[in-house]
Amino acid sequence: GSPRVKVFYFIKTFLFLAASSFLVAFSSYCLIAPNNFATGGVTGIAIIVEKATHGKVPQSVSIFCINAPLLILSFFCVKKKFAILSMLNVVMQTVWLTVMEHLNMPQLIFEEKIFAALAGGIGIGAAIAFAFKLGGSTGGMDIVAVMVQKKFPAPSIAWMIFILNCIVIATSFFVYKVDGDVTASVLPLIMAACEQYVESKVNDAITNGFHSAIEFRVITDKPEEMALTIISKLGRGVTSIPATGMYTRETHSMLVCVINRRQIATFRKILKDVDPDSFAVMSGVSQVLGLGFFSGED
Repeated sequence: GSPRVKVFYFIKTFLFLAASSFLVAFSSYCLIAPNNFATGGVTGIAIIVEKATHGKVPQSVSIFCINAPLLILSFFCVKKKFAILSMLNVVMQTVWLTVMEHLNMPQLIFEEKIFAALAGGIGIGAAIAFAFKLGGSTGGMDIVAVMVQKKFPAPSIAWMIFILNCIVIATSFFVYKVDGDVTASVLPLIMAACEQYVESKVNDAITNGFHSAIEFRVITDKPEEMALTIISKLGRGVTSIPATGMYTRETHSMLVCVINRRQIATFRKILKDVDPDSFAVMSGVSQVLGLGFFSGED
């Protein structure tokens, strides 16, 4: 590409890396750790180690030491771009955490712990999504997942990450348990589970949400008129498929169309105006790639 494009790419990459690494550091240091619960992954391990050692081993040290061997392995097991971006993210996380620790950055302690879990989940979920969009990761379990998937492609990789995170969270019980108080001992586990749930939802919303759309399947006897109206008013392509009603044995047309969510109201009006007797099924689509929506490079 041109020098201008390359400069824009480097600026965008730096900003996303800075935002991603800062959100991980801020969420773990200022939100999760001070409210006495852990999260999954390497960040959770770092929080547990810091708590178990009464602060003698800060999060910055654990984050770097645990990620270092994983990053070295990733250079040999996955794409170099992924390894480099992940390494930069981890280094920047370490820098952010070190700065926060040396400046004694204020830690946000909430009376209602659930708010810390929600805020932490939003922060780390967004951080992971930003890292994925660049083609890298925030380190830790993400690196493990990519390396395992590279060697053993399987759709159940998400379950492996889920199980590993559950093991880390379960381990935190022994650090945060309060003798004689079952409720206080279990509360950190509940908060960690809430944080993980919010984290996954935010990650999914940022990664796939902006590329989501609605698919309509319309059974109609006015396919030409319906299709032309959709094309002219919504600017969306329409595919017609012959369809036979198995009860009436009558032949109709099934129109398939994918639209943006903001076009739903207009689409419904078109159905009502053009063919009130039409039958339509609407379903959510997690991602749409191609002409008129998003290219694979977005």
